[in-house]
Amino acid sequence: MKLVDADLQKALSNPQIMAQVADVVAKAAVTNATYTFSPDTRSIFNAENLDPVIKLITPTSTPVRNIFPRVPGMGQAAAWKKMTSALDPSATGTGSSIFFADAGSPNETIQTYTVSSAAYKLLGRKVEMGLQSVASSQNELPLEESQVKIKTLEVMLGEEWAIMNGNSSSDSNAFDGLATQITTNSGTASLLTASGVNVYAKTIFDAGGAASHLILNPKQNTAIGDELQSSGSIQRVIVSDQGGAIGNVRVTEIMDSSTGGLIKLVVSRYAGAWAYLLSVKSPAGENWIEMDDLIPMIKLDVPNTAFAITRFVTESTVLKVIAEPYQYKIGGLATS
Repeated sequence: MKLVDADLQKALSNPQIMAQVADVVAKAAVTNATYTFSPDTRSIFNAENLDPVIKLITPTSTPVRNIFPRVPGMGQAAAWKKMTSALDPSATGTGSSIFFADAGSPNETIQTYTVSSAAYKLLGRKVEMGLQSVASSQNELPLEESQVKIKTLEVMLGEEWAIMNGNSSSDSNAFDGLATQITTNSGTASLLTASGVNVYAKTIFDAGGAASHLILNPKQNTAIGDELQSSGSIQRVIVSDQGGAIGNVRVTEIMDSSTGGLIKLVVSRYAGAWAYLLSVKSPAGENWIEMDDLIPMIKLDVPNTAFAITRFVTESTVLKVIAEPYQYKIGGLATS
């Protein structure tokens, strides 16, 4: 009996054995009577949050997705008040004096808001692998782990594209991206220049905001670098600490001449012929653009009667442009 107890204790302390036991228990608890996700007829285990996997993926793969704050959502749709008026007291803003007389009361101003709502949208990819393929890869990089990482990146890239180009009018399953939601401020250019960007930034500054990020395609980032280089402000060849020469330049920030602050250049492969000059946060630190997540990115085990493992890598989210007058989009840009 002592030998059995010792073997049992050894088995319980072996993570690999316990993982196999957990897998067997999970399979035994699944009801294969139906393929619907009904709690009465099927047992579904908790989904695995893929946040640790996301953090391992190179941030440069989805630079736009990375700059927006993420907040937890609830309900069937995200609802928010979209501010559509400026805050400054000028004629183009509130048009009301900030001064008031002694023993009087300050002037009351009403900001213009539009109540906006958007249903949460599902993004995802299916991962299905034959059990024999999984078993044959045990001595190499685990096939399932590899596929989940690949599909996680694929979903992140899909969200990156949707943040800029999503349009619920052409695809009912999509959420509206920046190109659809930004309507107040827009311009047209062929090639961006640092001085031209500052003209757009001044519009945001005059309204009471401050530009923080410029999303643009690779061609436009090169155009800004070429413009600054031609003025002699940047040298093309840089000598590293090891004595090697590094050619070419990549501009990462330009100065906002109105505020003295820096505008971060975010190069995206999905920006296309559009560029977006954004105020992601207000000067007070409030989110002016954010992603509202009903379901964070997860790996969901899906019961399967075939000799295979099925996983969904999925999330449910929506883009919220909260202070729309402080955003700017520029169209007609060259892409090559």
